Amino acid sequence: MNIAHTFHRILLTIFLAAVLPSAGGVCFEVSAQMDPDAVQPAMAELLRRHSTAADTIAKEISNKFFNSAPMQMALARAYYRNNERSKTRLYLKKAMAADPKFMPAYIMYGDLYGEWQADSAAYWFERAIEARPNSAEGYVKYANVMARKDMDKAIAKLEELRKVVPSYNVDVEISALYNKQGDDKAAAAALQDVDPETLTMNQLAQYMQNCYWSTYDERAMEVGRIAMKRFPDNRGFNRVYAWSAARTGRYDEAFANAKLWIDNAPSDSVNSIDYLAIGTACVGMGKYDDAFGYLARINGLKNDYFAPQMPKQITQLVNRNVDALRDKGDYDAAAELYSRYIKAYPSDTDPALQYYTLAQIYRAQQDELDGEQRREVIRKMFKVYDVIEEKYPDWDNIHYVLYTHARWTYSFFDPDNGQSLALPYYKRLYDVLEKRGKLSEQENTMIVEACQYIASDSYFQKHDVAEARVWWARILKYDPTNQAAKDALDKIRE
Repeated sequence: MNIAHTFHRILLTIFLAAVLPSAGGVCFEVSAQMDPDAVQPAMAELLRRHSTAADTIAKEISNKFFNSAPMQMALARAYYRNNERSKTRLYLKKAMAADPKFMPAYIMYGDLYGEWQADSAAYWFERAIEARPNSAEGYVKYANVMARKDMDKAIAKLEELRKVVPSYNVDVEISALYNKQGDDKAAAAALQDVDPETLTMNQLAQYMQNCYWSTYDERAMEVGRIAMKRFPDNRGFNRVYAWSAARTGRYDEAFANAKLWIDNAPSDSVNSIDYLAIGTACVGMGKYDDAFGYLARINGLKNDYFAPQMPKQITQLVNRNVDALRDKGDYDAAAELYSRYIKAYPSDTDPALQYYTLAQIYRAQQDELDGEQRREVIRKMFKVYDVIEEKYPDWDNIHYVLYTHARWTYSFFDPDNGQSLALPYYKRLYDVLEKRGKLSEQENTMIVEACQYIASDSYFQKHDVAEARVWWARILKYDPTNQAAKDALDKIRE
């Protein structure tokens, strides 16, 4: 009797069981030619429909094939599919009794306990190893359940497998264990000596991601080149390659691979890291409009796990590139990039600091210039100061802005104080510092300088002796030993 005939016979029994509910009403002939591969699915279906009749038939089959471990195993699998654990164990034990070396029975017995009863499951997987020492399944199963409890024991068992079956790719299994624990670095390190050509597509994908999250970017790209060649239709490899390429400054490669992914992937598969990668590439290539265009797409993503991290990541991206441009002496590009950044991502916590940072770029640039070029850059810095002074007059560090604005106005645009251009800035500086009460040594120096300027301006420019006397007296409040102020007050008294 062939397999198909046996299967049809059992299906007929299923039909009869549905019609005649009692077990005694089932007409079933157990044949010596019955095949375990046909029995298992038919029994599972019979269990689903009529368990009483199934139990009767299972007993008859089990008794008929008491010395057949595969047949007992077929019955166990049928009950396992129906989630009847006690009867699953019953027929597994019968399979073991029929053949103590029948490894699948020990494997399934271990599976019944699963990862939450690691010791019990591990016991049965060790029995499976004893039954068939040269089969990897028992070792791998043991390692997977034991890893939750004792990683050293899990890896030790896989090292036993390496000795017994040297051809088995044990490092892949060790890497998989670390992946389950979320240890990207250990997972990536486990595959360091593995030839990527031997890995499956999914294993390559996991390996690349482990390398990326561990910042092993060179290795990620090395693996990626092999993966993209072997699986050119899988744009996911282009995706991870782009992430690492962006982080290592290979901007052309990062852009090309990120665009391939973004243009070809389903829209709901593109995440904020993808836009960060292509935005990084565009910034690196000096394409700021494109960069902030791609980065802006992050705002439209829903339920993106990485999105909350993006503001910080984008800030770091901009600052890193601004610093690099400044180091190269390309201050115009640095200022342009930072200006675009402020416009696209205005701070909701310290916006004044953003503008102050932009001003500092111009401040560094003017050091390398002279003459009218230098004054032009200082004017750009002053325009930024104007924004800070107008929008954020209560900023904690406003005195730095006012002091620089006043002193540099005096030094570069009105050195003879013929127009009193620095006067409004010095007065505001005094007001800000005077309200603070106790001043640092640096702040004290600033307020004395402000008083000196205002006093001199009052005396020499406006010939207002009374006003000058007030400001020279204030100098002595902050600098009691100031001889210039003492001399000026003595002269007025005369």
